Amino acid sequence: MKVLLLSGDFIEDYELYAPLQALEMLGIDVHIVCPDKKVGEEIQTALHILEPGRQTYSEKPGHPFNITHDFAEETKSLDKYAGLIVPGGRFPEYQRYDKRVLDVIRFFMSQNKPVAALCHGLQLLAAAGVLKGRSCSAFPMCQLDVEGGGGKYVDYEAFSKNAYVDGNLVSAPAYPAIGVWLKEFIKLLGVKVQLP
Repeated sequence: MKVLLLSGDFIEDYELYAPLQALEMLGIDVHIVCPDKKVGEEIQTALHILEPGRQTYSEKPGHPFNITHDFAEETKSLDKYAGLIVPGGRFPEYQRYDKRVLDVIRFFMSQNKPVAALCHGLQLLAAAGVLKGRSCSAFPMCQLDVEGGGGKYVDYEAFSKNAYVDGNLVSAPAYPAIGVWLKEFIKLLGVKVQLP
């Protein structure tokens, strides 16, 4: 099974590495792409931290990451992918103007394939016009994006315990929810995990 993960410079570090490693552990092949970056080219990840007394999050350098697959090549045949992961961080704010990225999202949503979107990743779904009539969670500062895109924003006070599923879409507010978010995405993919 293959899934596609959208990425770009200043993607949230945890939202790239945690899904990659968890899905690889289950034998799922994760193809990480970024428009205009070739295989082996580097993107810079970031750590976004909510610090006490600050009005918004700060940004620290995360681990650099080498792109695993070529965006132009992989997006020629999206049928081979079982699902799509749309992490957050800062890359969604600039890629939401990239028609190629929006077309990828539209494909997965129109085909009713599982889509896992997290944090600021919902900005891309809103820009793609696929949230009309849908409910989803996102980082609180993205509520206006969700609602402007025609979606209903689901608010969670406890970031670490909640993911929201609406049909083929699973969303969560931020990286502390990665565990439950991935659990719901894996269910949508139809993957059964058996523990001894």
